Amino acid sequence: MNAMRILTQLLLTSLALLLLNTAAQAAGKTVYVHLLDGDDTRGDGSYSRPFKSWRTALRHVGSGDTIIAKNGDYRKAGRDAKWGGLDLVWTMSERVEDDPIHPVPKSARPDAVGIYRYDAARPLTIRSETRHGVILDHIRFHLASGIVVDGFDIFPNPYYTDSAGLKLNRRRNGIHGDSVYEPDDAYNRVHTNDPPGRYTPAWYDRSLWTSFITVRNCRVHYECPPGGCTAAYDPLQDDDRLYLIKFNQSHHITIEDCELFDGKNFQRKPAIDLPCCDDVIVRRNLIRNSHRGVVSKGGGRRVLIEANVFVDNSGAAFSGGSTDPNLFIDGRYGDPCSFVFYESYDMTARDNLVVSTRPGERPVEPVAIWAAQNAAIVNNTFIGIGERGVLLVRPGNEVDSPAKGCGRSLRLTLTNNLTITNNVFILSGVVDETMLYQIAGEGVKVVRFKHADNTFFNAGRDIPVGGLADPNHEPGFSKDDPKLAGGQGSDYASWMAAARLKNNSLSLGRGVRHIGKALR
Repeated sequence: MNAMRILTQLLLTSLALLLLNTAAQAAGKTVYVHLLDGDDTRGDGSYSRPFKSWRTALRHVGSGDTIIAKNGDYRKAGRDAKWGGLDLVWTMSERVEDDPIHPVPKSARPDAVGIYRYDAARPLTIRSETRHGVILDHIRFHLASGIVVDGFDIFPNPYYTDSAGLKLNRRRNGIHGDSVYEPDDAYNRVHTNDPPGRYTPAWYDRSLWTSFITVRNCRVHYECPPGGCTAAYDPLQDDDRLYLIKFNQSHHITIEDCELFDGKNFQRKPAIDLPCCDDVIVRRNLIRNSHRGVVSKGGGRRVLIEANVFVDNSGAAFSGGSTDPNLFIDGRYGDPCSFVFYESYDMTARDNLVVSTRPGERPVEPVAIWAAQNAAIVNNTFIGIGERGVLLVRPGNEVDSPAKGCGRSLRLTLTNNLTITNNVFILSGVVDETMLYQIAGEGVKVVRFKHADNTFFNAGRDIPVGGLADPNHEPGFSKDDPKLAGGQGSDYASWMAAARLKNNSLSLGRGVRHIGKALR
């Protein structure tokens, strides 16, 4: 009996130690960094003795660990530290001693495998000490995987120049993620589906792409130009700005609980651009004073745009297009003609609030679709819509320039299975076009267009007829006042509260369903 009791105690002790060890591994370790007051030589990564550079901090962490950036304006670290920018861009071909080592697949070149790749189930977390307490110039991911960035204030400055006046900050996005293997001077200049010069299996291997990245609780907004944001400055003439967030050729990307603003630029780029991206969630973000809001394009698949607030943008967009057919990659190695047939596949936009508060900022394209297959626009609330109606369906890439040896046209003109249901549209009374559902572009076709149970309130005026379809005759049509709670918001929560329907609204069940808090 004593032997049995001792054996039982030993087993229980071993189990307890195993559980403790497992819990410790799950929790991971924490390393601190401070680009202004840290020390890479004498620091040990503790709170009182943080490292000075991102690179050194990254050498001391792995899957499940956390890097905490102590508060400060890291842009003051200057040009040598890329103004505090966080660049997760190193590949196996550039590996130096003490960097994390991962096995290189036999089929892949070392320059196609990123160093900063972590277990998606136990990602590396990089966060600010307090929310928005750390100011960075930018964040860039290249062939990175399994990373969460949390709480940074990202203030990209595309205006830095050297003594000769040449620009130093060429990648002008606040957050940029890509999986392009060619050097910068050949970026986006491929003439087939493949990198310059030859076919490579790595180009099509999605397991090597930038993936499983979460951007959470961040602010992203542009710096004023050197002359300041004066009354004479027009951001729509500023060709130095591009995107606030852009992921290209990436998958499993989540952008949530962020604030993006002042993203207007000369090229009319959206705040969030997602060419050739699969399995993306854009959720509970406040996006204001940008051009378009979120664009899925380039053959992107399974993009969910959910419970966001768009304020004073030129359009929410949701789906987009490109004039560059080289962006379209269908993933078949050895086939230079394997371009996609649609700009966007399986895109859903639901429970978003699109608001115009200024006459000059009426969303001209509240719902814009470029050659999409299976697009659903459901339970959204649009306030202050005007000028170009409600829905505009366009072609994909406008330029028909097929790769050499490819016979078929690369101009994408078909939208297949588009659903517009249970939305609330409050028109501004200024509808320059004569229809709310319309198409634009030569040869554009829409098949399987489902539209029903939408409310169109035009302050008692008639609803325009004609176009792709007449909303006056759709099932469940209503032009009654939806009776929103109303008011003007100052943040995400107050804007969402303004969109709530009163209990006596005839549009109950339509528009935003206020799922933001439930999803937190």
